Amino acid sequence: MEMAKISSGKLRAIGFESKTKTLRVELDEGSALEYANVSEDLWRRFKGSGAQWSFYRDNIEEEL
Repeated sequence: MEMAKISSGKLRAIGFESKTKTLRVELDEGSALEYANVSEDLWRRFKGSGAQWSFYRDNIEEEL
């Protein structure tokens, strides 16, 4: 899975594997979380968000 380095809130890298529909987020303290069955639409909206940390908290962390 290719990870994109970002700096948004506690997020440091994000990546998505379309074959398995797995989203991976890496946090600033070094931990990583994976979410299964993530739609490509959700990934595109997350990746393209101007406030990725807020999008993550509102649409991924609390929903998945």
